[in-house]
Amino acid sequence: MAIFSACMWGLSGTAAQYLFQHGGVQAGWLVTVRMGVSGFGLIGWGMIRRGIKPIMGIWATPYWKSLVVFGVGGLLGVQYTYLAAIQAGNAASATLLQYVGPTMVTLWVALAVRVWPRGRQLVAVVLTLGGTWLLVSSGRWSTLSIPPMALVFGLLSALALAFYTLYPVKLLSAWGTLPVVGWGMLIGALGAGLRWPPWDLSHFRGDLMTWGLIGFVVIFGTLLSFSLYLMSLSLISPSKASVLTSAEPLVAAVGSVVWLHVRLGVLQDMGAALIIFGVVLLALTPGLRRQSLTKSV
Repeated sequence: MAIFSACMWGLSGTAAQYLFQHGGVQAGWLVTVRMGVSGFGLIGWGMIRRGIKPIMGIWATPYWKSLVVFGVGGLLGVQYTYLAAIQAGNAASATLLQYVGPTMVTLWVALAVRVWPRGRQLVAVVLTLGGTWLLVSSGRWSTLSIPPMALVFGLLSALALAFYTLYPVKLLSAWGTLPVVGWGMLIGALGAGLRWPPWDLSHFRGDLMTWGLIGFVVIFGTLLSFSLYLMSLSLISPSKASVLTSAEPLVAAVGSVVWLHVRLGVLQDMGAALIIFGVVLLALTPGLRRQSLTKSV
């Protein structure tokens, strides 16, 4: 389940790149549709499994304010910046840049508790940051190997990932993952819809290929993959699930190269490998083995 989720997340990024390049789809519009459909699906599934009160009850508590912040600042933030990074660049670089997020989490926690990373943590941070530099510069200080806006949105996506990993700790412990993420998705979709309403199809090609890939991104790349990831957490540890979902950037990179003919240089490939290895090390580090929402939801 965890591996399938990682593969679907990675391929959905590649599908989104095709939609942006050939389908006339805008990143904001896709965010609205993706989060809206997934939010309704997760809330509906939660009501069927747990009943209405455990899902609706959060709105009768003070937690609803934190839920709104999480939905807009966390889920919408990470979804939009990730897809905008793909639209400005490509799915491979966007996905890899977003995986700098766990390193940002590590550094933030280190600042908060005033205990600097050491041992495996320090190696993972160095590998991830070094890999990011190779990815975006191909080893040259004076030039970028990806478009500047792709780099900006990619790093903002990593920052948003760090925020939505750290911020909802009390929400998750009090209400569980399903209602928090389901409502967060719907809140984020409402926020995105104010700017990118789902009925605005002015730049939309609307052919069979475009609709099929939108369906894939929404159903397989979001709703089904996240549901299966949640189910996997009842069977394996969160740390093991995090390691398995580290296959996502690899799948996104392979999909971009094979399907969309994106070309990465040798040093960029090395940077990608360092980022993935660093994320795996962080996931295996004692003390960091906690359940997170994972990056792509």
